[in-house]
Amino acid sequence: MNGPLRAKRDPSSEPIRVHPGFSAEFPGSEASATEVTLNLTLAGTIVINRVEELLAQYGLVLKGFNVLAVVTGAGAPLTPTAIAARTFVGKTTVTSVLDALERRGLVDRQPHPTSRRSVLVAVTGRGRAACEEILARLHPLEAQWLAGMPEHDRQELLRLLGQAKGLFSAAHVPPRPDQEPSQGG
Repeated sequence: MNGPLRAKRDPSSEPIRVHPGFSAEFPGSEASATEVTLNLTLAGTIVINRVEELLAQYGLVLKGFNVLAVVTGAGAPLTPTAIAARTFVGKTTVTSVLDALERRGLVDRQPHPTSRRSVLVAVTGRGRAACEEILARLHPLEAQWLAGMPEHDRQELLRLLGQAKGLFSAAHVPPRPDQEPSQGG
């Protein structure tokens, strides 16, 4: 890397809006639903960019840090399955993330005492120190980043984000109209 990670910035506070004829152009759509989806996606991407700018200073990306933080905070070694369940990282991805963390000396894999098909993952001293240092820097940065938003607005945003998270989590994407649903495979 030739210097610190610097992700694109959009300093405006105005939400993205669709054009006035949007709903006529896309029958069955609602302009505000598309605007919410676009703005949630953009805001999430920007937040991830800021966090990853910090993590890059430690040679980490968000998936790796999430796994490291879960293992560090567990208080006892965890199986990869337990790590996957506690993170937003899929089980197959956990293995490659653990490989990278282990190569860097941040976690160790140990044989599972009762299952030959599993391992236990423990944080190393180096991993614990890195995680603690990152968190000690990240949480004050979060306060700085949101200093311009009053507490009552933060609480309302949290309520609305929780509602949106639940709605998007319950949503389903139907198959393409020109494809048959897969049969068992």
